[in-house]
Amino acid sequence: MTPTLIRPCLETDLPAVRDLLAQLEEVASSGGGLSLEELAAMYDEMEAAPDIYLNLVAVSGESVLGFISLVFYKTFFHKGGTALINELVVSSAARGQGIGRMLIEQAQCEALARGMDELEVGTEEDNTAAQKFYRACGFDENYVLLGMEFDKDAAA
Repeated sequence: MTPTLIRPCLETDLPAVRDLLAQLEEVASSGGGLSLEELAAMYDEMEAAPDIYLNLVAVSGESVLGFISLVFYKTFFHKGGTALINELVVSSAARGQGIGRMLIEQAQCEALARGMDELEVGTEEDNTAAQKFYRACGFDENYVLLGMEFDKDAAA
């Protein structure tokens, strides 16, 4: 069996990342639905700001098994800053093999290397499987994250 490696996401990984994000959409009530072209444009924007964004993939051989997207930002309350997990998804065929935990551990290493004070993640309230996973990785409930979705059609 080929070992799993965590590395930066490459543009050539985007078709596999899009497939993984489609699996994430199955449990999320918002977001997603990006074409490969839209995903590539977002990827280019993120790659242009490496101090703010980091996208990593878990690969085994030629297969992309998992994806994590991070945002690093500064706040006055947390002087070092905060790392936020925007998306984390492991292929349904590869779940239960520790890949999600490997991605979390790499995110933590990146956050510490950048001097961040904390690593945060949010899940939808009814995504109890994700919440159980994050708790098993050492996350706890420090506060409630509230969200406000915008109707893009109404804004236009």
